[in-house]
Amino acid sequence: MYADLIITNAEIYTMDESYPIAESMAIKNGKVIAYDQQVEKLKGPSTKMQNLYKKTVLPGFIESHTHPLHYALNLLQLDLRSEVTQDIESILHAVREKAKVTPKGQWILGMGWDDSKMKEKRFPTIEELTEAAPDHPVFLKRTCVHNAVVNRKAFDVSELPELPKDPQGGHFHINQKTGKPSGLIQENAMQEFMIPPFTTTQMVDTMLQAQEQFYRWGITAVHDMAVTSKEMAVYQQLQKVENFRLKVRLWLWATDLMGWKGVQEEVLSLGIESGIGNDRLNIQGLKYMLDGSVGGKTAAVNEPFEGNENTRGILYMKQEKLNQLVSQAINNNLRVAVHGIGEQAIDMALEAIKQATNPDDNKKMRNRIEHCALPTDDHLKTIAEYGIIAASSIGFVYSIGDSYLKNLGEERAARVFPHASFKRYGIIAPGNSDLPVCNGNPLLGIYSAVTRKTVGGRQLGTDEAISAEEAIRAYTIDAAYSGCDENIIGSLSIGKYADFIVLNQNPFKVDQEKIKDIKVIRTVIEGETVFISENALEAEEVFSKNY
Repeated sequence: MYADLIITNAEIYTMDESYPIAESMAIKNGKVIAYDQQVEKLKGPSTKMQNLYKKTVLPGFIESHTHPLHYALNLLQLDLRSEVTQDIESILHAVREKAKVTPKGQWILGMGWDDSKMKEKRFPTIEELTEAAPDHPVFLKRTCVHNAVVNRKAFDVSELPELPKDPQGGHFHINQKTGKPSGLIQENAMQEFMIPPFTTTQMVDTMLQAQEQFYRWGITAVHDMAVTSKEMAVYQQLQKVENFRLKVRLWLWATDLMGWKGVQEEVLSLGIESGIGNDRLNIQGLKYMLDGSVGGKTAAVNEPFEGNENTRGILYMKQEKLNQLVSQAINNNLRVAVHGIGEQAIDMALEAIKQATNPDDNKKMRNRIEHCALPTDDHLKTIAEYGIIAASSIGFVYSIGDSYLKNLGEERAARVFPHASFKRYGIIAPGNSDLPVCNGNPLLGIYSAVTRKTVGGRQLGTDEAISAEEAIRAYTIDAAYSGCDENIIGSLSIGKYADFIVLNQNPFKVDQEKIKDIKVIRTVIEGETVFISENALEAEEVFSKNY
């Protein structure tokens, strides 16, 4: 048996403790079959040889909490990220320009604004958006996706009164001076607007475009954390497309929230269990929302947000209801992932899991708390005892950590996403970005975990910082464990898929400040290159001439 591909002259960090570093690696039928001394005898007449000229190789990154299709659909909406719109006028200009080329009455949608990073440190008002596009309903989501801003036309076409009542788990923000809506819409109130859905064809096409960006980031597998029947249809169609190679893990949206239709009843009636599917696409379990975000001041925290003495966030449901839903899922062999950012939400998530199962069974099932931003010591003890996965959005520290400092204060912000504590308690804590909430580049998340620094250069304490190796594990083998995938991906072990990336610098050796600047120059899935940078191609040509 000869190898299909042999990688040579590389620094291969396998993330396999039994064989942590190799210089060469053989691949057959998309899987790793040998290292180093065993490789040479596997070279055959048709084996492709690839000299990497001492470049660093890692397993492909696994994004353990993301929204790939939501990110893809942003390609069809106004890009309002802080890099693009740095002030209110930039947003209004984008809306005006879009209105010029959009038929009257059609929606103008946008995503990504962040008041904490804008010059004015506030959101666009209903009056400003109405003036910018009086004949178009406007709906612009904040980067956290828990808040949006709208214009008057959006209220009108959605048949909402001038002063609508707050739905359960949602809020229409009121301008205290005028007594009327300010235009800020929070949490469940967003689903009161009649925004037409995108078609399956549109979603398939944009996901194929978005896949290329995942490859550029070195991401070879993703967990989609909000899958409704519509997303399920899209992923099934994508499986028929030959060049869709991204491995996808599906977390089904359990209940009606945030404008998305829950599927728990249908899933239970069909007898679907966690794990159904294949290595490319499978169902992980059910996802529940408990609270909001720190940036939007809707996370359910114990103490008030800075500057808001009466604001402790929002809880979407009561404990009794959550217990019922989680018990139904676990009793029907469906894993659960519960969104819990603030202490109150983490409390509720733990209580629901504890009443539904026992520590031994939960360790086998690996139920999860998503984000797990502000766990207390008591929380950490329970998480460890039950073997619960702390799906940590450590990428938030770099991308939106400045808003955490502003809304939580330095003392609380210093203990968010506590990876050193997770390690001390033996808790598996895969890292994630919650894309499109934050930049999806895992190297920014790794930088966050190592330095605890924000994009603004401020630091969220150092007590919870971890090493580069530990941070890389969070995006590789620990992320694989969180999806019950550790036997097929997450490390470059013999018999696992040859999903790997090549970097232009070594994250184990560079100054930690440079980790965020490292580039992926090649991404390989099952032994086939799906992305290679122009710089890598040029370098290979030069090396080929010199050697």
